[in-house]
Amino acid sequence: MEVADPGPGEVRVKTAYSGVSQGTERWVLLGRYDNYGKDPAAAYPCSPGYQAAGVVDALGPEVLGLEVGDAVIAPGTRFVDPGHKYRGPCAASHAAYLVASVESVTKLPPGVDLAAAAHYHVASVSRSGVRLARIAANEVVLVLGLGMVGQMTAQAARRVGAFVVATERVPLRLAKGAEYSADVVVDVTKEEIEPVLKAVSPRGADVVIDTTGVSTVLAECLRLIRREGRVVLQGYYPDPITIDFHPAHIQRPTIVVPCGWDDDSNAQIVNDLRTKRLVIEPLITHRVPFERAKEAYDMVLAHPEESLGMVFDWTGA
Repeated sequence: MEVADPGPGEVRVKTAYSGVSQGTERWVLLGRYDNYGKDPAAAYPCSPGYQAAGVVDALGPEVLGLEVGDAVIAPGTRFVDPGHKYRGPCAASHAAYLVASVESVTKLPPGVDLAAAAHYHVASVSRSGVRLARIAANEVVLVLGLGMVGQMTAQAARRVGAFVVATERVPLRLAKGAEYSADVVVDVTKEEIEPVLKAVSPRGADVVIDTTGVSTVLAECLRLIRREGRVVLQGYYPDPITIDFHPAHIQRPTIVVPCGWDDDSNAQIVNDLRTKRLVIEPLITHRVPFERAKEAYDMVLAHPEESLGMVFDWTGA
């Protein structure tokens, strides 16, 4: 597909890294995001990815505040064909050059790792959940799952002063979560979460945030929150979620369903990357040359436990 030249109010970015959203892109690839698989032709061509970082390569007319050579983050690209389909979260960030409106890109301060910055939308997704759940200082938050969304969610909750307990079963993710993201991590293959949680908060968690995408998890969330606590369904759930009404009736929960990201937080995210209040770079386990994208997606499908953060490296494209 052919990338457009930058028009009025647009910039062209030479991509350094594009961040792979392993949960969402996996569901898209399997045809399970928004039931894409029921009508593949309607979702074709599919141009995945919604987050990237690179360097401004060209400016269209009427662009202010950016110069060629500035490092930026961008969500994806505009192609030449105005009829090209952009379904759901597929904004075509996995491309060597990105043409985007100046309003959709954010300049990076010096010293920010571009591979880390390429995960900015995952960080923003997580902050949206924390904001919508109104998490406050000194609350106890339980995060289920320590993939990239779980890691970013734990960090976002701690950023506002919450105490975070997180669960996981994959050793790599447990180790990274303990070092960078949560106050306490629980290996659910070795111990029960409830005694650990009750030792911190006898009534249960103020907020339980699920990032696993397992549709049967709601009952577990309701069991682990305090009465009138909050449940955040932060994953993507391709299967229907059912509610057993009586436990919900007893617990009186608020259930929050965040969707997507808030670009209003981009400036805050890049500043937090600069000051190390947000830690992403050590969580990136795979920097994959763009030519090996198929191998990377094969890993995402068959062995998701082998990686945490993943980016495509566009060097030489």
